[in-house]
Amino acid sequence: MTLIISRRKLLNDGIKTGLGLVVLNQLSFNSRPVIAFSEAALSADRFQAAYQRLDEFIPRHMNEVGAPGMTVALVSRHGLLRTSQYGFADLKARLPVAPETLFEIGSISKSFVAIATLQLAEEGKLDLYTPVTDYLPWLKIESQYAPITTHHLLSHTSGLSGVPLLMRVAATQLRTGFEPGTRFVYSNIGYVIIGLLLEALDKRPLAEVLRNRVLGPLRMKSSDAIITNDTHERLATGYVPFHDDRPFPLRGKLAESAWLEVPEAAGSIAATAKDMGAYLRMLLDRGLGPYGRVLSEKSFELLTHPVIKAPFRGEEASYAYGLWVSDKNAHTLLRHTGGMVSFSSAMYIDLTAGVAAFASVNANLGGYRPILVTKFALDLLNAASLGQELPRLPPSPPSPLVVKNAADYAGTFTAPDGKKLLLVGKNEQLILRQGNQRIVLEQAGQDRFIVKYPDFELFTLGFGREKGLVVEAFLGERWWTNERYSGQKSFDYPKEWEAYTGHYRSDSPWYGSLRIVIRKGQLLLEGEQALAQVEPGVFRPEGDVVADRITFDTIVNGKAGHLSLSGIDFYRTFTP
Repeated sequence: MTLIISRRKLLNDGIKTGLGLVVLNQLSFNSRPVIAFSEAALSADRFQAAYQRLDEFIPRHMNEVGAPGMTVALVSRHGLLRTSQYGFADLKARLPVAPETLFEIGSISKSFVAIATLQLAEEGKLDLYTPVTDYLPWLKIESQYAPITTHHLLSHTSGLSGVPLLMRVAATQLRTGFEPGTRFVYSNIGYVIIGLLLEALDKRPLAEVLRNRVLGPLRMKSSDAIITNDTHERLATGYVPFHDDRPFPLRGKLAESAWLEVPEAAGSIAATAKDMGAYLRMLLDRGLGPYGRVLSEKSFELLTHPVIKAPFRGEEASYAYGLWVSDKNAHTLLRHTGGMVSFSSAMYIDLTAGVAAFASVNANLGGYRPILVTKFALDLLNAASLGQELPRLPPSPPSPLVVKNAADYAGTFTAPDGKKLLLVGKNEQLILRQGNQRIVLEQAGQDRFIVKYPDFELFTLGFGREKGLVVEAFLGERWWTNERYSGQKSFDYPKEWEAYTGHYRSDSPWYGSLRIVIRKGQLLLEGEQALAQVEPGVFRPEGDVVADRITFDTIVNGKAGHLSLSGIDFYRTFTP
């Protein structure tokens, strides 16, 4: 049983939850956490200070990243400790996130799929090392290597496309780019195939497979195994960048996302915080649920056994089956994130300490995941469990407008046609001078900047170096050099490439749009990724270890009307 406790009662009981002001696109609102404790957790006084500190941090963090709403679950091996909700599930209706609000958990779904797959292996219906085409004979994969197995698909070592998108496998030409088992390349398409494998072997739809094998045994009654139109009404409204065809600045303007169903196994689950608490507890208990085992001890070892080295957000880790695994400070951690069209999620599980956290945000914030929230939550719970001093709030991220090495980029750059680009470094800011205007640049990565000015907004402004010194600047097809540049200044390329340049858009919100430009004699995807020609009209990304292909066709009036990116269709649009 879960008790819902009002903020007034918490304050009367001496539990301060903390108030924070969240500002989204100049729209202010109070982010009052809606909190639920399990009855067992109510007696755990040692955690109350940790909860208070988390409630101080989350509203501030949401304000810093521009998140509209968030749902959080904290768990121990003994059960659900707490759920809390912040901000809005619907900004227009001013509807706050509630305990029963569904959030799409994205690729965290992969561990659910892996568990169902291991159950089938336990039952003798699946051999993890048998070629997957033995089970799905219709599946066509072009390969010069040994066959792909379910083990390869589960561990992202199949050699299939690394394009971070969902695809219709039956209508797509699949290729392997390397010997299966030798490299890690995250592949959603691999888990889409596992979902089809589950349906074939279990002889029921994926939704029923996941409900009967994972969600049902854990009594995750409020969650949906696949995202359908029936899910929509209970789901938080998702938000996406207002402009989907250009770099997204920090706390940029958001818009409501287009609705779409998600039946693919790579990221199909929508859940409440409480239900995710039940799932996290099962993982902490190594496959044991409150009503019996969901996974045997032997299969749990397989689920969490490191298969291949794979960094997790820059930290050393390995990938197992649907989970990143790492040992840090003598603690075994299980981790995963999830990114959907308009949701971002993270879960952290400390198997050694026996605590776990889940967080989800109802927005796509340009690659953001609420990792800082789940990590800080675990640090707080660990410290509270041991009676140690609680960690301080994580520092606020540095402003992207602060560029400590602004002097590196300052100066005058000249394009081949003589046009100038004038940049000034002043007071740790990098400023673009355009006539009488001064535009402060926002740092977006190493030697990359967002320029909030109409003629510069479609691409990031990048810089190239020679011997550590900045010598060139580029944006889309445009290119400038300064007096230190010593390289080539004229470039040849096949004339037919000009037919491929332009702006292409997909009909699906999954894929948005992309631009093809020519700069310095190279055909470039989004002005950054160089494309190598395989044959006329067919290209592959340079340095790509998998077999992604970009093809251009339907040439009309000297311009290609259609682009295919590994089977995903894009069509030329009229905008630049």
